[in-house]
Amino acid sequence: MSSDRGQAPPSLLTRLHEEWDHLATAPSTVRALRHWARTEPALAGWPDLHALRNAVHDRSRPERADQILAALVRHAAADTHHDRLAARVVLQLLVPGAVHLARSLAPLLGDATTAQATVFSELAIGIATYPWRRRPRRVAANLLLDCRQRICRRQRRHRHESAVGLHPDVPEQPDRGAVERAEACLAVDELLTWARRAKVIDEFESRLLLASRVQDIPIPRLAEALGRSRSGLFATRSAAEQRLRHALAAATDTDRGH
Repeated sequence: MSSDRGQAPPSLLTRLHEEWDHLATAPSTVRALRHWARTEPALAGWPDLHALRNAVHDRSRPERADQILAALVRHAAADTHHDRLAARVVLQLLVPGAVHLARSLAPLLGDATTAQATVFSELAIGIATYPWRRRPRRVAANLLLDCRQRICRRQRRHRHESAVGLHPDVPEQPDRGAVERAEACLAVDELLTWARRAKVIDEFESRLLLASRVQDIPIPRLAEALGRSRSGLFATRSAAEQRLRHALAAATDTDRGH
């Protein structure tokens, strides 16, 4: 009998890494990389995908990393080449951010395994549909923040639609902290959606607030990912929050008047 019988199957993350190790140096992949380089200068000069990944994850060169991701997304997008290998490469390059995002969404989605599966599937969709013409820069940050926003919105809809009493496996006394974190996530998402529609803040400010206040990504890390200065991001966040406070105060006064 096999000694593996009864063992748990490998995790999604393990399977992704194993598949990547096979793809990274495969002759067909090396040929594809050369083919991409003919139209994308940012993809030229890399011997294999391991070297490309190291370049993207090099925090000292954020602009180069963004150019590489943008080039790959153009090949992966459904409205251009719809290259599945390019999409798979982008997904792998986003693994560190995806793991962090899944960890932050685990209380909302139930557990770590579900959160990882949800995040990676949403990212795959986001890569194929990414609006690269409209948002050619800060690709990694945009993809991860779009992913988080879609998940939170869907969970908000499901929360409103779920019937009470149809989930016998849910504990009667759920983890209070997890519930509060999930509710806070949804509340902030609703607030920022309202603020964007009311033109109180723009899309970038909304994403910045989500990343720093909900996902707890430090401003220095966001500055590296976005290619902006720390002081500039702090100032942008502070100004956006001040406008939000004024808008909420005005809305509250209007409600009282009515």
